[in-house]
Amino acid sequence: MSLSPIPYSPDKFDKPADQLVNDQVLWQSIRKGNQLAFTSLYKKYVNALYNYGMHIQVDHDGVIDTIQELFVNIWSRRDSMSEVDKVKYYVFKSFRNLYFQRISKENKLVHQLDFTEYSEFRVESYEQELILSQSNELQIKSLQNAINDLTKRQKEAVILRFYNELSFQEIGSLMSISVDGVHNLLSKAIAILRKNMKNTFF
Repeated sequence: MSLSPIPYSPDKFDKPADQLVNDQVLWQSIRKGNQLAFTSLYKKYVNALYNYGMHIQVDHDGVIDTIQELFVNIWSRRDSMSEVDKVKYYVFKSFRNLYFQRISKENKLVHQLDFTEYSEFRVESYEQELILSQSNELQIKSLQNAINDLTKRQKEAVILRFYNELSFQEIGSLMSISVDGVHNLLSKAIAILRKNMKNTFF
């Protein structure tokens, strides 16, 4: 199936509204060949996937091509697709797999896991509110600049948790690390963000 050019807004992220129910309805309709449902799912996640991909590695064409490949795969395999309980997680996981395959083939990134860095740190609710509550343009710009100072894996965990609202379990499964590892990545990332944004927020 030929997809229209992907619209994207690098500074905007999709917000879930009755996420589970709506996504499952769309998924079931896609399996039955409903093109309108397919288009709706595509539009629902294209911006979030674009931003997520660009935080993994800045490659506009690579991200766009991977999104196209993902949705072409979904549509072309709709007749044989199984039921999915967590469509959002499935979409992000499938995109991530495809994108890292592309990166690996192009020898642009060696993706390594370092489990020795994980400890027992936890993300406190106040710190979560700090990330989620920033609204004005100066704060958002400062936050984006601060995020760019994080490691690739810290940045990925922050984007998945605070921008796309995946659970710790989903992030751990997606990134192939333990839930404790996710907590540790996020707590270290937030410590860096708070330090870098100190002059702006405090």
